[in-house]
Amino acid sequence: MPCFTKFMQILEWADWSAPPEQMNCSLSFQCIIQTIKELIPAIESAQLSDEKLDSYRIQELLDKAIRLYLLTPALVNVLLNYKICVEHDLPLHPTVYYELKEARKYRIRHSLAEIQQANEQYWQSIEVARLCYQCAPQAISAIDELCFGIPSGIASFLYTAVQDHYTWLGSQPSLLLELAEKISREFRPSLIVAAAHGSIMPALILSELLEIPVYFIRFSMFKRHDEEPIISLSDQAWLFDYRNKNVLLYDEDVARGNTLDLFSRRLSPLFGEVRTACSIRHAGSCVHADFSGRVWWD
Repeated sequence: MPCFTKFMQILEWADWSAPPEQMNCSLSFQCIIQTIKELIPAIESAQLSDEKLDSYRIQELLDKAIRLYLLTPALVNVLLNYKICVEHDLPLHPTVYYELKEARKYRIRHSLAEIQQANEQYWQSIEVARLCYQCAPQAISAIDELCFGIPSGIASFLYTAVQDHYTWLGSQPSLLLELAEKISREFRPSLIVAAAHGSIMPALILSELLEIPVYFIRFSMFKRHDEEPIISLSDQAWLFDYRNKNVLLYDEDVARGNTLDLFSRRLSPLFGEVRTACSIRHAGSCVHADFSGRVWWD
């Protein structure tokens, strides 16, 4: 059984009606890296057909799979925010996520070399995160390579997360598989562009299921008070190769629909044909994605 399939199968044992306690997290980037490196071999070596797979072993495997699922997005999250700080002249602080409007107050200048390095490490973090979800044999060496080039101060950056019912609900593997099948029947995207940070976990899985690249643009209207998607010249340069291609814009949870609507209006002109997708669309939302995994009645 492929490791990615096995990982998805173990995750399906979870209770997807309520977010787990493990979703509440406050760990240093260095600690998360070490934990992920310990979890991958446990999933990779698991034998699900083993007759000795008793309830204790099932729970042990599930706990490890959930932790890997929840912690892996930190790779992308931290390095995306590092990239944004460097590009927008913000301080690098281990525990504070600065708003873009604060840049005028600090006026910190980072060199072009630092900006290029931050972008390369961000791009690399997405590929490494995908390898982690694949539980691929080369995942650990890829993590080590990523960490080798990261500035030493990043290791102390604190990654925090809290229980989020709809992000958890929208990240269920079977729901994402159903969404991927709906998309594949009608549309052939070459790329997913997802709204970070909430969509990182499910979008990584969706990209695996559709077997296409994924890219993240920070746009967090409620948690980070972003007024619009944070798109830099480096983002536009990376996305330029997809200017005439089919692209899927994704947000995991469409409640009122403002995030996906603004995300789509800002990004659609950069590509050829664009469709939108979400895991969960609330029935009362005035915005309807082209593809929805599930309609939620509050």
